[in-house]
Amino acid sequence: MLRQLFNPNELLKYAILALIMWNIPGFVLTYMNPVLSSALSYLSFGLLIVFYIINKRTGTNNWLVIIGVLYFIIGSLSGQTFIPPINFYLIIWIKYFIIIICGNELLKRTSTKEMSIFLLIGAFSIILQIFLFNNPLEDYGRYSGFYLNPNSGGFICILGYALAYSIKNKKFRLFAQWTFTLMGLLTFSRTFILLWIVINLMSVRISIKNVNKLLLGAGLLFTLVAYNSFLPVKNKRLSQITETLSGDSKAAKDLNEGSRFETWEKFYGFIIEEPFVGHGWGAFGGGGLGGFLGVHNTYLKVLGEAGIIPLLLMIFYFVYLIQRSYKIFLQSPYLLFMSICLAGVLMTNHNFFTDGYLIFVALWIYADLTKCLQEKTELNNQIIESTDQELTNKL
Repeated sequence: MLRQLFNPNELLKYAILALIMWNIPGFVLTYMNPVLSSALSYLSFGLLIVFYIINKRTGTNNWLVIIGVLYFIIGSLSGQTFIPPINFYLIIWIKYFIIIICGNELLKRTSTKEMSIFLLIGAFSIILQIFLFNNPLEDYGRYSGFYLNPNSGGFICILGYALAYSIKNKKFRLFAQWTFTLMGLLTFSRTFILLWIVINLMSVRISIKNVNKLLLGAGLLFTLVAYNSFLPVKNKRLSQITETLSGDSKAAKDLNEGSRFETWEKFYGFIIEEPFVGHGWGAFGGGGLGGFLGVHNTYLKVLGEAGIIPLLLMIFYFVYLIQRSYKIFLQSPYLLFMSICLAGVLMTNHNFFTDGYLIFVALWIYADLTKCLQEKTELNNQIIESTDQELTNKL
């Protein structure tokens, strides 16, 4: 990878991956300067366009293009409850399609090793936050690094943990899995913990030895519980987890308080009012119909703002990813893990159409899955041809 840095095209690719996968413009906006943040944001999109122009075009991700077209067009034409300034709306629309079209070419040229390294560095920023910077908007004791929101930080960690199953070197794979697990636990994201358990249970099918990963997570969680007991100000969520494990029913109720289920319930009535075309773009976001925080569910957001057609297409997209990646599970288990994680995270996040790293991950999974399926088909064809040739020679 270091040798490739001397290649201008590779250097351009790494610069774009760093800006978007590490959420640099958003981080700079919060901790430094809004003018610099805006410049970095436009720089990332400008570099994407340059990369697209100077490289051979190999096609688009038609799924995400059509989903975006339907979502934005239907959302802009349906009954608007929340109407943003037209220039604000157009900028978001344009940015989405630049990422989908231009970013697709970049991610087709991004290897599993490269993506693993960028996710690992992004995850490391979570522990750096403890020592180098502090987000005053976060709850005490929950960390997010470059991603500003602990749940977003947890998403990066669970994606990295899933992708670690592609690492061939056993020592580096173990180091990466320990790192992603610890960083994910520091976010105290319930979604991270749930998906981490799901991945490890599924990994037993690859090898029964993977049961030790569950012991790894339990050990790290126990360490954090012990560490929390010495803090002058206790981490609220970690204390709730500790009390829940000790059988405190009140703590279990408190841990579930403010859950995504409670948030979603606020929007069900609005969905029933306009199930076919929705309430218009922005209605289910922050400051829309359901209040300041928004729906925190991409599927409900699409349904509530643009109706059932784009929602069904988005569901079919993830069904396609999960179904196809299952076919090559034993060869490339990380693709099924990542597909499940992305589909699951979007149930607790409504920023899919605006967060570049979320779209990047969706594009990369599809591109890498397509490549792996093609390689499997070519290998099968070679085996068939070889068998036919042997039979011909014997005759």
